[in-house]
Amino acid sequence: MVPNNEPVEMKAVPNGLPRVSEPADENDVLREQLDYLIDHVAERGLCGCTECQRYLHVRSLLLEIFGEPQPAQQIRLVSPALAVAA
Repeated sequence: MVPNNEPVEMKAVPNGLPRVSEPADENDVLREQLDYLIDHVAERGLCGCTECQRYLHVRSLLLEIFGEPQPAQQIRLVSPALAVAA
């Protein structure tokens, strides 16, 4: 970390503009975060901390697609289409 009394030196590209780094790939960031959460739970178990809560939330979102649809929701989605057809 640079002490407050020293000026921060910015490197410039040949045209004189400050260098801006490329943004991180979103997929890589998401995978890294998921790996971090999985490693946390694997090492410590579900201890109930905020990281464990994040893991459970992410896990439920990712596994939601594999759940079975509720029959009541299917009926509500189909019934308006049947009313219009009649």
